[in-house]
Amino acid sequence: MLVVAVTVAAAVTSGVAAQAAGGQGPAPRGLRVPALAYDDESVTLAWQPPPSASGIVDYRVYRDGVPVGTAGQAAAGAASGYIRRFYAEPGNSAQVRIATTSYTARGLRPSTRYRFSVRALYADGTESAASATIEQSTAAPLKVYNVVDYGAVGDGTTLNTVAIQRAIDACRGGCKVLVPAGTFKTGAIWLHSDMTLQVASGGRLLGSDRAEDYPYHYLLYQYSTDERFYSLINAHTYDYGSLHDIRIVGPGTIDGNGWKQTGVDADGNPLYAKGSASTVSSTGLLAAAQVVDAAALGSPSPYPTRSNLITLRGVTGVYLGGFTAQNPSNHTMSLIRDADVTVDGVNIQTLDVNNGDGVEWINSNGLTVMNTVFNTGDDCMNFAAGLGAAASDDPPAQNAWIFDNYFARGHGAVVLGSHTGAWIQNIVAENNVINGTDVGLRMKTVPTNGGGGRNVVFRDTAIKATTAEAFVFTSAYNDANAAITVEPAATPARFEDVEVDHVTVDGTAGPSIHVVGVAGAEHRDLHFTDVRLLTARPTSISYLAASSFRDVTFDNTPDPWMISNSTGLSFTGATTTDAVSADAASGPRWPAGAAVTVTGATDTSTTLSWPAASDTVAVAGYRVLRDGAVVATAPAGAAGVTVTGLAPALRYSFAVQAVDATGNATRDLLATATTTGTRDKVAPVATGTFSVAPGSAGYTWMRLTWQAATDNYGVAGYVVTANGRRIGRVDATTTSFVATGLTAGTTYRFGLSAVDATGNSTAYATTAQATTLPPYDTGAPAWSSPHPPLTMRAVGPTSATVSWPPARDDKGVTGYRVLVDGVPAGTGDFTPISTTATTTGTTYTVTGLAAGARHTIGIEAGDAMGRWSGPHPTAVVTTTG
Repeated sequence: MLVVAVTVAAAVTSGVAAQAAGGQGPAPRGLRVPALAYDDESVTLAWQPPPSASGIVDYRVYRDGVPVGTAGQAAAGAASGYIRRFYAEPGNSAQVRIATTSYTARGLRPSTRYRFSVRALYADGTESAASATIEQSTAAPLKVYNVVDYGAVGDGTTLNTVAIQRAIDACRGGCKVLVPAGTFKTGAIWLHSDMTLQVASGGRLLGSDRAEDYPYHYLLYQYSTDERFYSLINAHTYDYGSLHDIRIVGPGTIDGNGWKQTGVDADGNPLYAKGSASTVSSTGLLAAAQVVDAAALGSPSPYPTRSNLITLRGVTGVYLGGFTAQNPSNHTMSLIRDADVTVDGVNIQTLDVNNGDGVEWINSNGLTVMNTVFNTGDDCMNFAAGLGAAASDDPPAQNAWIFDNYFARGHGAVVLGSHTGAWIQNIVAENNVINGTDVGLRMKTVPTNGGGGRNVVFRDTAIKATTAEAFVFTSAYNDANAAITVEPAATPARFEDVEVDHVTVDGTAGPSIHVVGVAGAEHRDLHFTDVRLLTARPTSISYLAASSFRDVTFDNTPDPWMISNSTGLSFTGATTTDAVSADAASGPRWPAGAAVTVTGATDTSTTLSWPAASDTVAVAGYRVLRDGAVVATAPAGAAGVTVTGLAPALRYSFAVQAVDATGNATRDLLATATTTGTRDKVAPVATGTFSVAPGSAGYTWMRLTWQAATDNYGVAGYVVTANGRRIGRVDATTTSFVATGLTAGTTYRFGLSAVDATGNSTAYATTAQATTLPPYDTGAPAWSSPHPPLTMRAVGPTSATVSWPPARDDKGVTGYRVLVDGVPAGTGDFTPISTTATTTGTTYTVTGLAAGARHTIGIEAGDAMGRWSGPHPTAVVTTTG
């Protein structure tokens, strides 16, 4: 199994040594076969360009030492036609040109090993040195289970859920379930390990438009508070290890039946009603039914409950390739806690589907996305890693390689966030064409989500006609459809270590580069190199630190830089500069020996004076800080300021800074001052209300609110207690507090006191009491040993009695499933999310076996949430007779 996490990282940092002499340039790097990207008659290859790709027009592929074709001429994935047409347009002649870096060798023999290498091809016909050689065997032919043979009818009307699931359940141990030509309507279906689901040419897997055909109670994260409907196609486990090797392939169509179709675009692709929470009843199909049903089930926020098209949770080894995905009720493909996944040649058509994201990579590791068309109603390629403090226990979303794709429409082409809690990292997006999305590279979050995005490479890309910005890095994202409530993260979210290299941009409706950070959590180490903005709007940058712009040119944008509250920026090479960039590149300076003079102290004020600072462009003003907060400001020409609002007979420490217009500041000049008079002995007056905000109790947090207190010299802050223990203090500018680090399922009594600068304190008369939510389920049951024993008690001609040790679970084990040759014994609804069990005990007699035959028996343990372990205790038994 290919581990993308390793190979992508290696390919980013170093090239593969040339394996053959000759050639006019270095060899292509990192030749590989992506995860499960082969079958019984084909093998798909992928590689990265040499370190210097100048002059390369194509790549020639060698099989067993013989040239078999070039990547550009053989490109037949969903994206290749769109990319060719893009470069055929005369208006795109100045755009970065990409050469296809993948190839599918077809017409191969089953179960046969082949050797492959690649050479770069130059315009004069010469070739580079050869890449490293890799070997790959084709698969053996798979036994086919046609859904028609199990009772499915492809008339577009008959509901085939039971028949299709019966075919899936019959396919065990490496086989294929075939959806042939025709339209086969179905509700939610469940895939298992070591199988292929193929929708054939002319075939359509059509989602039912009835909400009752999709189970409810799906949770995106274990700590989620919003329940949803499960997807049309599901593979699902919470033990994160028992599911493996699942392929979903075309060339047919998987249609979610989520919204009404309104027409087709110029390429014949479907267009869907642009729905919303307020219009879903008239624009939606399945979407409308699910919103109505969720409301009847008691959901406080029914609109986000809509199901995805495909959701795979906890699968190692996935290939999604060659099919058309369209019209989901919500998102298209959601990949959660998966590993080693390939998305290849998928045609994603969800334009104007509300929340119709293309591919979501959530807390997963090792992704390759190539040759895919994204024409989506929301973000195209999206990364997510959880929310808030709870996300810190989850793995990051990491190690992804995105290339040779065509991004046609969507809110953002390559998107990190807004769920950033466990970090999104090690992402390479290269060799793509982006034409008409809202944003090219979009990184979005809010500070309370925590984590962020880092080690991102975005290069060798053509961007055209973005309807908003080319690049966005924002801490001010707002999702109107968000329904998950979580404990805020202790450390604010941020984006860092991002490289944007060799990119062209032709057309932006908003700021070309848009950075929105926050004080104390500035985005940093964003490095733009060789970026040409052919036509673009000026930038808008705030709260950015330690970042660089080298050879960043604006062809038609005078005065392109708009910068504030940013430090450590550099503008080098051929970068287009102006007065603002000159100001941002250097900060103000104090004269030698500068110091602050303190004069005129009174009971409630003091005057601070300083010498004038200087700056490359101009000093914009001065600010005075106390305890890290600004307490006074002065204009550029001022030599001092009187600080007011102090209390009598107290010693205060101040820092003075000179700042320029873009946010650079001098070092601090420090000073202390003591007010006159007699110490204040009057405590604040706290007569207002204090309570837990309605609906704010989470698993480990609560939000408290109150009315402000008053004081003769001003309230300095508020102290919060929980069950008599101090848990925090906030300053006087706020009247709310988030109590964090609480224990789930516990009642707390909160107290509040107002404090003035002298230390006088008054407790609010009322206390606030509430109980946190009960503990959430942290996963599937498990055994203390990774290989618990399965004991045979008695074996007969048609039966076997087995026993096993009890499993453990933090919420309690409620039952066990006994699997015979992969099929649960007993009766009932044995889906991966139901609570149906074979037995509640740890001994069971299996009957109805074939005499004198070998059978594999396994045990799964489940809990009250319907979370099942994999079949960890297993044994092979041979019946007598």
